[in-house]
Amino acid sequence: MEPVFGSPLAPVVELIRAQMEKQRKKQPILLVGGIGSGKTAAGLRLLSLLRSYGIQVGGILAPRILKGEETIGYSIIDLATNATHPFAGLEPSDVQIGKYYLSQAGLDLAERTIRNALNERPVVFIDEVGRLELEGGGHAQAIRQLLKSNSVPVLLVRDTLVEQAIRTFDITSPFIFHASEMQDTEEMAPGGAQTFWQIVDSIPYPLLVTISSLDGFPQSRPMHLIDHDARTVWFATSRASNKIKQIEGNSHVTVLFVDSARYNYAAFHGHARIVDDADRERTLWRNEWEEDWPEGPSDPDYVLIRIDGIRGHFLRGATGESGEVELG
Repeated sequence: MEPVFGSPLAPVVELIRAQMEKQRKKQPILLVGGIGSGKTAAGLRLLSLLRSYGIQVGGILAPRILKGEETIGYSIIDLATNATHPFAGLEPSDVQIGKYYLSQAGLDLAERTIRNALNERPVVFIDEVGRLELEGGGHAQAIRQLLKSNSVPVLLVRDTLVEQAIRTFDITSPFIFHASEMQDTEEMAPGGAQTFWQIVDSIPYPLLVTISSLDGFPQSRPMHLIDHDARTVWFATSRASNKIKQIEGNSHVTVLFVDSARYNYAAFHGHARIVDDADRERTLWRNEWEEDWPEGPSDPDYVLIRIDGIRGHFLRGATGESGEVELG
């Protein structure tokens, strides 16, 4: 294999590959950082880089779930299948960790996911090794099994718990990387509404989803986003189009922004209405539309759709950050 260059994660990848090729003895990798330092974000970038070199990865990562700027819980991603499951939240459940609660079903699912990856995947992640694990609960049994397996362990550990984790699980010759040193500053994503609008701004042709007045099923079509502010998006369309009739029959619409290459996704839910505003029509007019509307912004078939947002949700693939935003 060729060496990996151009990423602060390159040393981690080279270490993993050397262990896979039996060029080095097994060394568990500890991905270390404080609360909110980006351990999971770095783990997701490492995952992406390993996959780009054809390395199969298993185990779990646990990105946070946001509502606005507030973390309201965590999900777990099965790295073998990319399936995402709820894991921790604010509603009381079986196991309390700080202000969050974990269900026993979620813990059992995480353990099965890790156990199924042992010896089957050359690299296995566990996010994270925390106080619950140090007390013998949570992922503790899975961590011990992983350390005895043939898979290369990648353990995400709180910085204040590193020495205790090494002693508790008898980790020999760990290779420690700090999440803050591995992040590209320009890739670090802010949370909540800012992330939502960054994704929206990166996708100029979203899907506008309306409800058919004939059969009640959603209908979608790509549209050119021509303007937006903090709670409103705008499109131009033909007055004779079906979407106009559908909006007049049911104003509830969704605008889907999907970037499959980066695994970014944002959904904008709101109420649509048709706008007859000569000034606004002139302001938003694009000369390249003259083929569709020869009379320019005064063409009677040219009309604007305004959608006032109610709420949205998003997922940033590079970091696993997800959440909801209030738009109304």
